[in-house]
Amino acid sequence: MPELTFASTEWVKPLSRKLLPLERKLAFGIQDEQTEELREIGDTFGLSFFDLAKYYIPLYCQDHDPTDHAEEGEPISDVKIPVFSAINAFLKGNRQPSNNGDRQMFVLSGAGMGKTSLLVMIKLSHITAFWPRGYHCLLLKIGEDTLARVAEQADQANTVLLLDALDEDPLAWGNTRERLLAIIAATGNYYRVIISCHPRLLLEVDSDIFDGSGRIRIDRHICPMIFLAPFDDGQVSRYLARRYPDHWRDRILRRGNFMHWRARRLTSEMGSLRFQPLLLSHIHDILALGEAGIRSYDLYAFYQTLVRTWLARQESKLHRRIANPPNRETLWKICATLAVFLQSKREWPLSLTALHRLTEEFPMLANLEYFDVGGNSLLKRISDGGFRFSHNSIREFLVAYSVLNGEADIIGDGIRVTPRLLTFLKARDRTEFAFPRQFDERTCPAIPELHFYDMLKDSQHGPRMQLIPAGEFLMGSRAGKGYKDEYPQHRVRITTPFALGTWAVTFTEYDHFCEATGRGKPADEGWGREGRPVINVSWRDALDYCAWLSEETGERYRLPSEAQWEYAIRAGTETNYWWGDEFRGNMANCVGCESQWDDKKTAPVGSFAPNSFGLFDMGGNVCEWLADCWHSNYQGAPVDERVWERENPGDCVWRVTRGGSWIGSAWYLRSASRFWFSSDVANFNVGFRVVREI
Repeated sequence: MPELTFASTEWVKPLSRKLLPLERKLAFGIQDEQTEELREIGDTFGLSFFDLAKYYIPLYCQDHDPTDHAEEGEPISDVKIPVFSAINAFLKGNRQPSNNGDRQMFVLSGAGMGKTSLLVMIKLSHITAFWPRGYHCLLLKIGEDTLARVAEQADQANTVLLLDALDEDPLAWGNTRERLLAIIAATGNYYRVIISCHPRLLLEVDSDIFDGSGRIRIDRHICPMIFLAPFDDGQVSRYLARRYPDHWRDRILRRGNFMHWRARRLTSEMGSLRFQPLLLSHIHDILALGEAGIRSYDLYAFYQTLVRTWLARQESKLHRRIANPPNRETLWKICATLAVFLQSKREWPLSLTALHRLTEEFPMLANLEYFDVGGNSLLKRISDGGFRFSHNSIREFLVAYSVLNGEADIIGDGIRVTPRLLTFLKARDRTEFAFPRQFDERTCPAIPELHFYDMLKDSQHGPRMQLIPAGEFLMGSRAGKGYKDEYPQHRVRITTPFALGTWAVTFTEYDHFCEATGRGKPADEGWGREGRPVINVSWRDALDYCAWLSEETGERYRLPSEAQWEYAIRAGTETNYWWGDEFRGNMANCVGCESQWDDKKTAPVGSFAPNSFGLFDMGGNVCEWLADCWHSNYQGAPVDERVWERENPGDCVWRVTRGGSWIGSAWYLRSASRFWFSSDVANFNVGFRVVREI
């Protein structure tokens, strides 16, 4: 029996020749099974299958995430094998795999590194009959209808299922484990399943999900996985040679292709960005950046050039097509409006029906009808007349452009913040944004790297805040762990999202309050004020600050409840500390924490790593006042985020503090650890952070 072959590097070169007659059939409107599949690929993924096959350079893969040990953006040096060899070995493996994860393989990489192109190339090799007979291939973009379409497929036992972009699936956001388990269960009867995903999404399942073994564990399922390796210089050179081959006249005159020379010169100056297949696929547009003499080679600048060059072409063509064409600024707004809508509504591509509704709100979108969406256009038309961007990162750049120019609001517009969108924002040093006056709490995103603030009446920024989503957690310690005041452990539901201070209120922020109200400033013990958490403030002082801040901003600020505080420090964990069960040095400021400030003084806020909610110094540095009265255990405690008072709050002399401090041991840094002080006491190891209600 001949050996099965499903994927091979040797197929790449002849693939474009076999696709040529199919492209002609499409051009002439001939409909058959093959052309319908190709048309669906174009609609779903927004790419030219013929150009993809013509210029495709096979990728390599490895067991480790290339970004784990990268320095200065350079790709990691690791054992790499051709990705088609790894895919083929998986597809032709044991014909009767178990249902414990052997059937599902994960292909992982960052945005723009070739995941989608790889799956499309596998599908194209099936369409053009390179595969063994009797096997089928189904390629789907993961979305709300995926499980239904998976269930409809006939002959699943002989079908290879390709599922693209789990990280772009709205049903997986904030629900990754459950969504993965549902997909694995639904695809258990397929011959093999390949799922592409950004590795960041899988880290939501388990922070240690990647152990370098080439497999990942999702509950009882152990699935093979590979990381796509970035291009190396050899692959870049081969791509440019294929993209700009020598003309016969060049060979006669013994000279090289001038465009090839320009492309090589440009990529030599791009640093690690030259290893991204998506950017190389638009090398024509990137060359415009090089010709302009710009030497700021960051990701945002490249995408800005791609869009600017493309819109310049659109503007020129529209002037020839319609009497009153939109200007360049309007073209930017058209594309940015479309991108923000897609990113916030999680609708990609945009159907014709949705486009008509959107055009009623934004009439300028009617100009999309005249866009040239062929060839290397960044905007593609789908078969029902709607649109999609040629790559998700184009949409994400346009969203970042809108946010940075004040034309869109992350919270107000309910924008889904993806890793690539965050990269664009960071490239322009924008990670702090003003809270909008109104937003839908259901779209409240928890974005550790982004921070928000309210404006004070004198136009200064209020405290930097993090958005914390609603959710559930186990509060307290299990029996036999911790102190008795941490029992009984109980489940608490945080019913509404809220914002919590990124770190404790600083001297600078508190001093501004003192100056505005004419009250005395607390002592800093000679350690300095700038950047350090305020200390020597009582519980009542903290309440006064919250009342003033509420008056200044028009929003309700207060001290956190004990349930909110523990939910926030845990950030989804159930371990002793927010970073794990075992103590680790230099994670906080406490006695024996191995920091330079231990048992000496407070540290500047933000001196240690944040937790998964983006909160700094939740353990150590200063104890933090909370709103709750002290209770000696959790008998009768609220099961939601409410403040736990006594029947007569006036009798509540003792108030809860949390987090431990610079003069306490690591034991008090535990997420469940509790303490108390008299509400009138102001100590040099006690401060506070604030909650903003949403």
